[in-house]
Amino acid sequence: MLILLSLGNVVAVRGQERIAIEEAIRIALTNNRQFRVNEAEIESAGYHVRAAGEIPKTGLFAENEDLRPSDRAGILKIGVSQSVAWPGLYAARKSYFRELEKYARINTDRLGAIVRKDVRMAYYQLWYLQEKEALLQQLSDIYSDLLKAAGLRVKTGEAAALDQIAAGAKMKELQAFIGQNRKDMTIRQQQLMMLLNRNEWLLPLAGPLKKMEPEEGDEAAAHPLLSLQQQNVQIASSNIAVQRNTNKPELSGRFFTQRLWGASDPFTGFSVTAAIPLIGTGAYRSKVRAATAEKEAQEEMLAWQLQQLETEKAASVSEVLKNAELLGFYESSGLQQASEIITAARLSYSAGDISFAELSQFLGQAIEIRQNYLDVLNRYNQSVIQLNYFHNR
Repeated sequence: MLILLSLGNVVAVRGQERIAIEEAIRIALTNNRQFRVNEAEIESAGYHVRAAGEIPKTGLFAENEDLRPSDRAGILKIGVSQSVAWPGLYAARKSYFRELEKYARINTDRLGAIVRKDVRMAYYQLWYLQEKEALLQQLSDIYSDLLKAAGLRVKTGEAAALDQIAAGAKMKELQAFIGQNRKDMTIRQQQLMMLLNRNEWLLPLAGPLKKMEPEEGDEAAAHPLLSLQQQNVQIASSNIAVQRNTNKPELSGRFFTQRLWGASDPFTGFSVTAAIPLIGTGAYRSKVRAATAEKEAQEEMLAWQLQQLETEKAASVSEVLKNAELLGFYESSGLQQASEIITAARLSYSAGDISFAELSQFLGQAIEIRQNYLDVLNRYNQSVIQLNYFHNR
C-alpha cells in the first residue's frame, strides 16, 4: 500500500475545514445559485400560466354620429366596448405556458445531475492534489535526511561535496513542485466554494484517495437532459395549437344607453362583431407550418441527443475499464515494488554500496510509480464520475 505522511502541513496553510463528499453534495444541492435562478424561473412560469387568460381592456366610449342639418344636437351615446379572442386561443395559450412551467421544473433535475457531477469532479481532483502533495512532501523529507547524511559524509571525507549539492538542489526543486501543487489546490478549492456557494476554504477528508465504484442506473428512467428535450417537443407541439387558434375569428361587442344620464325616452343598443381573417390567410398558414417545422426540429434534436448520450456513455464505460485495468497493476504489485525500491536504495546508500546519483535514480523510479498510480486513480475516479452522471447518479 502507498505510505503517506501526515497532511497537517496542507491544513495549516489556511486552517481549512475538512468535509465529506456527501455533505458537500448536500450543501451544493441546497445553496448553489443555479437553483435559485431555476426557482425564479418556475415562479415566473407559474405567473405566465395565470396570465394566459388575459382579456383585452374594456373600452369606454362617447360618440355622436347622428348629426344632420335638421338635428344638430344628434344622439349622444355613451357605453362600453369589449373584444375577446377566440375561446380556444386562451386554452391553447394556457396549455403552452403550462408546458413552459413543466420545462422549468424538469430543469431542476438537470441542474441537480450537473451539480452532483461537478462537485464530485472538483472534490476528487482536490483530493488527488492533496495526496500528490503528501507524496512530494514524503520525497522532500527523504532528501532532507539524505542532505544531512551527505553533509556528515563530506565532513568525514567519505563523499564529495557534489552529493550534498545535488541533495540540496533536489529539495529546492521539490519545494517548488509543492508550491505549484498548492496553487492548483487553491484553484480547485475556489471552484468548490463556488459550487457550494460558501465562502470557506474546504479540503477533502484526510487519508488515502478512495477508489470510486460505478453505480447502476435505472434503464427505465430517462436522463434529465433527455427529459428536458422531450419537454421541448411538448412545448413546440402546444405552440402549434396556439398558432392554429390565432387564425380563428376575434369577437367584440358594444353596449350603450342614454339611461346613464336620465334621458327621457332613451336610446339603448348593442352591436356584436366577428373579425374574420379574410386577407393574409397565407401568413397565418405559414405561422402554423413554422410551428410544425419547429416541432419536427425538436424531435430530431431529441433523437440526436439520445444518440450522443449513448455514445458518450459507451465511451465512459470504455474509459473506466481501461483505467481499471492499469489501476489493477499498481494495486497488485506496483505500489509494493515502489516501497521496496525506496527501502533498499536508502539502505544501500547508507552502506556505501551505491552512489548518490544511483540513489536518486532509484528514488525517482519509485516515486514515479507512486505518482503514476495517483494519476491513474484520479483518471479512473473522474471517468467513474462521468459514467455515474450518465446513469443520473
